[in-house]
Amino acid sequence: MKLSFYRLQKLLLLPAVMILLSMLSITKAHAADVQQLTEQRTKQDILDKWQQYKPMDTGSSYMAPERIYLEQPSVKAPYTEGKVKPEYIEDGIRAVNFVRYLSGLPDDVTADESLAKQQQAAALINGLNQRLSHSPSMPSGMESSLFTLGSGGAKTSNLYYGSRTFYANVLGYMSDSDKTNIDRVGHRRWIMNPQMKKTMFGMVHAENNVPYASMYAMNKDRSASEVQYDYISWPSAGYFPQEVFDEADAWSVSLNPEKYDRNRIENIKVKMTRVRDGKEWSFDGNDRDPSGKYFNVQTSYYGIPFAIIFRPDQIGQFTQDDVFNIQITGLYGVGGNEAQVEFKTVFFKMMPGLLPRYDIEIQKGETLQMGLSEGLQTNGNTFKSGDSNIVTIDMNGQVKAVAKGTTWISVNDYWDLNSKVHITVTGGQALEKVSNWALADYKKAKGNGIIGWPFDHSYQQPITRVQFTEMSVHMIETMLGRNLYFDVAEVKSPFKDVDEWTVTWASQSGIINGTSAQSFSPNSTITREQAAALILNLYLKTHELKGEQASVGSVGNSLFMDDSKISSWAKSQVYQAIDLSLMKGTGKNQFNPKGELTYEQTYVLLQNCFEKLMK
Repeated sequence: MKLSFYRLQKLLLLPAVMILLSMLSITKAHAADVQQLTEQRTKQDILDKWQQYKPMDTGSSYMAPERIYLEQPSVKAPYTEGKVKPEYIEDGIRAVNFVRYLSGLPDDVTADESLAKQQQAAALINGLNQRLSHSPSMPSGMESSLFTLGSGGAKTSNLYYGSRTFYANVLGYMSDSDKTNIDRVGHRRWIMNPQMKKTMFGMVHAENNVPYASMYAMNKDRSASEVQYDYISWPSAGYFPQEVFDEADAWSVSLNPEKYDRNRIENIKVKMTRVRDGKEWSFDGNDRDPSGKYFNVQTSYYGIPFAIIFRPDQIGQFTQDDVFNIQITGLYGVGGNEAQVEFKTVFFKMMPGLLPRYDIEIQKGETLQMGLSEGLQTNGNTFKSGDSNIVTIDMNGQVKAVAKGTTWISVNDYWDLNSKVHITVTGGQALEKVSNWALADYKKAKGNGIIGWPFDHSYQQPITRVQFTEMSVHMIETMLGRNLYFDVAEVKSPFKDVDEWTVTWASQSGIINGTSAQSFSPNSTITREQAAALILNLYLKTHELKGEQASVGSVGNSLFMDDSKISSWAKSQVYQAIDLSLMKGTGKNQFNPKGELTYEQTYVLLQNCFEKLMK
C-alpha cells in the first residue's frame, strides 16, 4: 500500500465462466509488437492521454444514485431495470480506453447502446439476489422476459458490487488479484482482448444503496488482423502510472497463440529484477500462494487464451521511476524453436501528491507554497483544508495560516486517494528568526517537507549529528515517495548510544558512520567537512535508490586557501561536493572545514541537494 494513498477497495469479482468456442478465432501472426508502442511512450504522452480519458470528476460520489439515472430502476416488484445517463456510461468507456491505451491496444472502444437494457437487467438481478453470479437465480416476482434478458447479460459480463463508479469498476477488473481470480485474471484479459471494439455498462443500487454493476466483456467486432502483437502485458513495457497498479496486484503477460506454443508450458519461468536495489524474484510452478508469491500459466479462453501470471512477495512500495526488468524463459514458438520475452517497466506517478510527509509548524499570518511531487497538475478542486478557519490553501498549493490551531491539508486525486500533511499554526511573534540570506531556501525546504516541526528552531545554533541524519533520511523518503522505516523495522541499532531508526538506516546505507565501532555520538555537532561527506553520500545513495547513475564529481585542482586544515579522510569528498555544487565555500576562497554546521545552513544544504536530485 502506498503510504500517502488508500487503494480502491477490492470487492468480490467473479470470472466470466461462459466460454464461447465459436468466438475462438486466433489472431494472425504479425512482425510488430504492441509493446513497441508502449516502450516508446514518454510520461507526457501518458499524461496527455490521461487528460483525455480521466474520470468525469474527482472522488467517488459523482455517481450517487440520485444523479445517474435517466430512468430509475425499481428494486421492488414489479421490477424495472432503469437506464443510466449516457455521460456516466461514457465515464466507464473512458476507463476502458485508458487501460487499453496503457496496454498498447486500440483505445477506440465505444458504448453498444443495444445492450443497455441487458446490462441494466444483469445488474438488477444480482442486486436483488444480493450476490454476484454469472448464472443467477430468478428473483421472486420477476417477469420471465426480464430475467432471460438479465441472466443472458450476466453470463457474458464482468460483474462487480460495492464500488460507486464505472471507472473504479474497470480498475478493479484490471487488478483481478484476489484469491478467487488471480489464477486467470479473466476480467483483465477480457478488457485487454485485442478484438474488443464495443462494450456496455449497467448499474443498479440495491438494498441500502449498494451498487451492483455489469460490463459486457465478450465483444469481438474488431478484425483480428487489425492488432499486431507478440505479447500484451499488464503492466506494460515502458512508463506505467502507479495510480492504476497496486503493489499487491499480479502481473500478466498474454502471448499471441499464433506465435507461441501454448501446449508446451511446463518449463516456463519468470525472473523479475528491481533495478534500484538489484532484488530478484524467480517464479515457477512451485509458487502457488494466492495471498503471496504466485505463478500460473493459464490457457483458457479469456480474451487471449495464453497468459502467464505472476506476483512477487514482499515487494514493498513503488518509488518514482521504479524500474523492473522482466524475463520469461521456457517458451516455444509454434515452429518448435525456443523463445523468451524480455521487457522493462518504469512506474511513475501521474498525479501530484504533497511532498511533506511529516507535520509542519507555521506562524499565524505566514504563507507557504506547498511542494508537489512530480505529476500532472489537474484543474478543479484538488486541494483541501481540514479547517479553513485555521489554514487555507488555494488551487496552486499556497497555504496561509489564519488562526492558531492544528489541522491538515491534502491534495486529492480522482479515486478519493490523497496525500495529507498536518499543520500547527502558532500565534504571536516568533522568538527566533531565520537569517535573511537563508530565508528563501528555508521557505522552500519547509514547503517541500524537509523541515518538519521538530527541526524548525535554533536557526543559528549548531545542529546535532542525529538531527542532521533524521532530516536527511526524511528528505530521501520525500523524494522516493515511500516510508524507509520498514526497511530497518526489525534491525537492531548498531550503536549503543542511540536507538533511532533513521540512524540505523543511514548507517546501513553508507550515508553516515559512527564515531567508533559502537558509538554514534548523537548529540555531537557536525563540522562542515563532515557535512560535505554526508551530503555527497546522501546524493549518491539517492541516485542509487532511484536506479540512476550519478556523477561522483571531480576532486579537481582548485584548492581552498585553508586546504591544509581539511582532514585527510574528508578532502576528496569535500572537493567532490564542491564540484557537484552540493556545497560552497564560506567566501574569500575559504572552506572552514572545522566550522560547525547550523540549522539554517542545514536547510540550505538539504534544499540545494533536494533540487538537484529532483531534477
